Amino acid sequence: MTSFFQNLRRIVAIALAVIGMTTAALAGATASAKLDRFHVNLMQRYGDVRHLSTDELAAMNPEDVVLFDVRDQSEYDVSRIDGAIRVSPSISAPDFLDDHADALRGKTAVFYCSVGERSSRLAQRVMSSAPEAGAVYNLAGGLFKWHNEYKNVVAKQGETSAIHPFNRKWGRLIERQDAIRMKPESGS
Repeated sequence: MTSFFQNLRRIVAIALAVIGMTTAALAGATASAKLDRFHVNLMQRYGDVRHLSTDELAAMNPEDVVLFDVRDQSEYDVSRIDGAIRVSPSISAPDFLDDHADALRGKTAVFYCSVGERSSRLAQRVMSSAPEAGAVYNLAGGLFKWHNEYKNVVAKQGETSAIHPFNRKWGRLIERQDAIRMKPESGS
């Protein structure tokens, strides 16, 4: 009986050590690593949506792509990927197609938001309503990943390093915390 309790204590000690190491590893993870883990979960929830990496988007000919920024106006005003067209996160697929069908002809549509949730949701709605639509993608990791990789973002006044955090919780997924802005920088 004594060896049973000794083995049980050993097992409990090992389990607690593993839990402690896992917790420490997660707490110390970078914003980018946390964002990547979020994206893995997002891909499982939106299984029909195809995802394009930031490097794949950066390598594409801008003439072949229509970028849709699926964030609120206040977020868009702080910064966006150059050339992006802002659409409301709540736009219906029929309204979206009515507004943008001409621009999409023969092009690849790439949707993005802060982390990919709102843009995946809209991409899924568009794909469901118009299966004949061309290539439709969500930008993996959204604008936060793009920004974390030091890719260019713009605002009304031109290039900027600023980024809107959406809210305090999601803002933790931004590497450069000093770039967080709730409003556009002066002159925009």
